[in-house]
Amino acid sequence: MKLFFAGGFQGQIELGLKQLAENRSLAPILVPIRNLAWMAVAVRNRLKPQKPYRAPIPVISVGNITVGGTGKTPFVKWLVRRLTEVGCRPAVLTPLSESADEVKEHNAENLSMSVSSPVFSGRDRVKNVKRAIECGATVIVLDDGFQYRSLHRDVDIVLWDATSFLSTCNLFLREPLTSLRRATCIVISKADALDDEGQERLKRQIEKWAGKGKVIAAFGYEPAGVRSLESGKLLESDNFRSNRVMLVSGIANPRYFFLTAQRAGFNVAAMVCFPDHHRYDLSDAKFISELAEAEGVSAVLTTQKDAVKLKGLWHDEIPLLVLEVKLRWIWGEERLWQMVESLAHCKVRCPPVR
Repeated sequence: MKLFFAGGFQGQIELGLKQLAENRSLAPILVPIRNLAWMAVAVRNRLKPQKPYRAPIPVISVGNITVGGTGKTPFVKWLVRRLTEVGCRPAVLTPLSESADEVKEHNAENLSMSVSSPVFSGRDRVKNVKRAIECGATVIVLDDGFQYRSLHRDVDIVLWDATSFLSTCNLFLREPLTSLRRATCIVISKADALDDEGQERLKRQIEKWAGKGKVIAAFGYEPAGVRSLESGKLLESDNFRSNRVMLVSGIANPRYFFLTAQRAGFNVAAMVCFPDHHRYDLSDAKFISELAEAEGVSAVLTTQKDAVKLKGLWHDEIPLLVLEVKLRWIWGEERLWQMVESLAHCKVRCPPVR
């Protein structure tokens, strides 16, 4: 498979950072710099202590301690669905702007659901909690809330990406591994990248830092279908699996996208990696089109998150397909839900999952 990094100067910077992070021989130089940044944050927190606002309704935080995608968006969707099933009216609070990919994706999904959950965007999430309550919310889902000090949480769920480097030398850590002790529980995401033995080993390694019994669940993703970006219709993916496709993504973990496409049975000939959260324009679409033609592929395959930004830019005869995925629990779903239900004071028992 051929691998291409695109996105201009930003793409080259991101590639360079990833290469630096993977070059463990540079850790003695770079880790002290990262630790100084941590120390500055710790000093700031000590000098400016904050009394967190305690909302009159339950607050469930979903966060991480690493830079990049850990699967918070699909996990939040799962949590919102389970809360809605038991009669709660959840509202999602995100620090992102209303134009962010995750917000657009969530709002687009709301249009196709009989019951929707509002998303309140912005850095001032205390203000947004009050807005959500005025709009009728009975529980708050705080997206990316583990580092947010201004709001009390009833449940603090931390996701750990199974493909991430679990070590104090990991340059993409947002804070020390010992901070995992603050979490109510830890859920391993993308766990299907490991076999059963690898999952158990990772669980033990995380609990060395977080405390025994903190890791209570693990999930991965499975292909849910292939959709045409142009028509929006679901397609028979078997029609494309025998042909060569090119992957295009602007996400934090393109390697996992490649694994998912392989699991779906696609013959991946090439992959184009743009920077995380990349904003595509017409020149990007032209570049992808020309590269697809040069590689002789029969289709271009992208993620749901990238499809939101590529829609309206693609005008090529080569079809642009969207690989849809769904969260698949490997173990611990009901144990996690029982903990959320208990700590967040959900009064109605959840019906069995079919």
